[in-house]
Amino acid sequence: MAVLKGQALLDYLAANEGQDRDALIEGAGYCILRGGKPSLQRTKFFEALAEANGHTIVAPVRTGNANGKMPTYRLKVGPAGLVPVSRAYTDQCNMTPGSFVKVIIEDGVIILEPDDGVGQVQPPVASLANVA
Repeated sequence: MAVLKGQALLDYLAANEGQDRDALIEGAGYCILRGGKPSLQRTKFFEALAEANGHTIVAPVRTGNANGKMPTYRLKVGPAGLVPVSRAYTDQCNMTPGSFVKVIIEDGVIILEPDDGVGQVQPPVASLANVA
């Protein structure tokens, strides 16, 4: 089925008022197959609906990885205790593959900072022991 836009989309919605939201989206042609399963394109549908009503919605400027995913600012610790930091974050710090990161632990908080990799970094506990 062709994707409905503009007045055709509004007419379709008026003719099918009271139907299930997902059925409307699929019926308007905003459904594709992903891995052999139907997948609704809700964002495209709602953008087309807004445009049909005279509103323009501009896509956000994305600062993320190559797939355009926005950073969530929430990471999950894996089974091995590792925390993967994606390109969405390293790009914001102008870090490239091979860059060094300085790890700072303060009051139970882990802080990662770009580092030039020159010199040996002392763990905070060792620094505190030298001060005392």
